[in-house]
Amino acid sequence: MHGRDAYAETIFSVEHMLPKSFHIVSIRATYQLPRDGYEWFKPYDYDHPLESFAEEHFRESVDLATETIRSVMSEKGVAGDQLHLLGFSQGAAMCFFLGLEGKLQPKRIVPMSGFFPRPIEAWQTVNTSASFLVTHGSEDKVVSTSESKYGVAFLKRHQIPAEYYEYKGRHKMTLPLLKHVREWLEAPNV
Repeated sequence: MHGRDAYAETIFSVEHMLPKSFHIVSIRATYQLPRDGYEWFKPYDYDHPLESFAEEHFRESVDLATETIRSVMSEKGVAGDQLHLLGFSQGAAMCFFLGLEGKLQPKRIVPMSGFFPRPIEAWQTVNTSASFLVTHGSEDKVVSTSESKYGVAFLKRHQIPAEYYEYKGRHKMTLPLLKHVREWLEAPNV
C-alpha cells in the first residue's frame, strides 16, 4: 500500500525487488489530494498528525481495502495463509490496521516508515496470527523512527512476532531495505 501523495502504480517500480513467486497487487488510496496524489486518511491535521486519527478517520479506507483484498484473493484463488501486506508511510499505518483487525488473516506484514494508529490500542482483541517486519529509515524527517518502534513495542506486548529493521536512509525505500524485505518474505520460518 502506497504512502500519502502517491499512486498505486508506484509499487511496480520496485516489483522486481520483491519475491518472483508473489502476485503483486497495489490498491489506490481512498482520497484524491488537490494536487493529484492520493491518501488513505482524512481529515488530516498537519500540525498534529497523530491526534488527527480517531478510528473514524481510518474506517472508510480500511473497509474498502479489506473488501478489495478479499475480492482479489477470491478471484486469484489465493489462500489466506498466502497473503502478505506491505505498506509505506500511510500505507504502513494501513498494514497495522488491516493486519491487527482480524478480518484478514495475513501471514506476514511489512509496515515501512509509517506510524502506529493509536485507535488500535483501544481494541479489546487483536489478530495475533501474523509475523511483522517493521522497517524505518534512520534519517527520516517525515515520520520519526520512534513511531515504528512504538508499533513494535505494541506488537511485542501482545506476543506478536515482530522484528525491527532500521536502515540508513530518509523517508523512502532503498535497495538494501528492499533486499532485506525480500529475504524476510522468502524465509521459510518467520
